[in-house]
Amino acid sequence: MGQHNVLHRLQQVQFALIELQFYLDMNPDDQRAVQQYNCLSDELHHLKHEYEAACGPLMQFGFSNSPNRWVWTSTPWPWEIEY
Repeated sequence: MGQHNVLHRLQQVQFALIELQFYLDMNPDDQRAVQQYNCLSDELHHLKHEYEAACGPLMQFGFSNSPNRWVWTSTPWPWEIEY
């Protein structure tokens, strides 16, 4: 999967997780929603690892490791990426 495809899928999964979190706040006993949340959470971690291995860290402040050198200034900002 290409860089833009992975990033786009990451955004989709994050959006779905936020929506499920809101839903689960009001429906905490919905086991199907909990299962879907957990599945998407696993996918998010996998996609994040895949993207960072190929393109560098997604987040700073200790949430993502930096490769051999500091790369924050060498990659485009999210709003600079054309899909």
